[in-house]
Amino acid sequence: MYALSILASMLAAVSASPAPMPDGTIGVPVPTIGPCTDSIKPHAHIIATPDTTLVAGLQLTYGAGGRATLTTSGYYSLWDFSNGGVAVKPDCGAPIPWLNIDTVATEYRPVYWNKTQITTNWSAGYESDLVAKGTNEYNTTSTFIACKAISVAKSTPWYLFLLTPTTVPLASAESLKGFDTSTCVKTRLTVEQLTYPFKS
Repeated sequence: MYALSILASMLAAVSASPAPMPDGTIGVPVPTIGPCTDSIKPHAHIIATPDTTLVAGLQLTYGAGGRATLTTSGYYSLWDFSNGGVAVKPDCGAPIPWLNIDTVATEYRPVYWNKTQITTNWSAGYESDLVAKGTNEYNTTSTFIACKAISVAKSTPWYLFLLTPTTVPLASAESLKGFDTSTCVKTRLTVEQLTYPFKS
């Protein structure tokens, strides 16, 4: 009886073991990671530089009304730089939103987000500055200004404008109405090196 119980336990152990593969090795299930897993894909911020600017290190993000702003907690994403564009690239799905330059303003051009790509003259890549290549209306530039909106709130984001050659004073610019032009500072936008998100 004892021998039968030993034999039964051995058979149970064998049946619970992974089945041998055709080459004789044991098949061990390998966890698969789907294409939409954030934690295994590298991401990057787009930040304000250089270190000497008042807004240094702040991150590009989406503000009120779709405006491009700088805050302490911006997009940490994959980016799509195809076709002269800049877009937040989800781990799954189409790139959205796209970063666009206002086509109406003529001096300090607001930068905003849209679900469709309008601007096709960005030049950008990881570990490089964001550059607006020259058009019929302005020369190539990588200089932006960041300004605070006129507000009673203690904490407001910095709104971004592309700085193109102009003789119009900040205080007289139509596109800067509603903004405290005394706060405006020049900056660049730099795409950081890709890093892997850390999740605790």
